[in-house]
Amino acid sequence: MVKKKLDFAASYRELEELSAWFERGEPDLDVGMEKFARAQELVKVLQERLQEAEQTIQQIRVTSERRPSVVSSDED
Repeated sequence: MVKKKLDFAASYRELEELSAWFERGEPDLDVGMEKFARAQELVKVLQERLQEAEQTIQQIRVTSERRPSVVSSDED
């Protein structure tokens, strides 16, 4: 299992590379099983990171809705 926080872009690229390997139809079953397991780990980590981002965005929206709007006046 992936224990440290991975760079999202690097993880996504790795997942794309794994997908491309499978799309080429490589015949090595053992390697394929290892790559599949790694892909599953990456999918889980990427989904968790996306959920964290969605929660952060939601918190920002809620916070900004609670703040009084600041209106600047050029009538001075």
